[in-house]
Amino acid sequence: MHRRELLATAANPDARHDYLVELHGEPAPGTRMTLRYVPDRAVATPDGVAAYFGALSGTAAAAGPESLAVAVLDDLNNELIPRWVEITVERTLPVPQRVVIEDRQPGWDNPHLFARMRRV
Repeated sequence: MHRRELLATAANPDARHDYLVELHGEPAPGTRMTLRYVPDRAVATPDGVAAYFGALSGTAAAAGPESLAVAVLDDLNNELIPRWVEITVERTLPVPQRVVIEDRQPGWDNPHLFARMRRV
């Protein structure tokens, strides 16, 4: 099974509204990842995300944070097709490093939601 297939999804309980989903995990020792997204038709299940993080352990250890962030972005865009998504990968060794990548559906914007996210 490809790691992307582990991202189990469920129907968005109310696709009329924009809301932020935030998930955290450690796909490899010393590598912390944060997934933030605004769902469209589907949401990721917590169990699916946990299994997905487990499958990333080899990728996270071998790839640099940039490659890992791009791979996760591609996987989420293919499985969830979120309105907006942001992936943050942080490592402390050999030096502190943080990579942030984002994407959004063409034409989608919600300035009020983004303004609230900055205050969090």
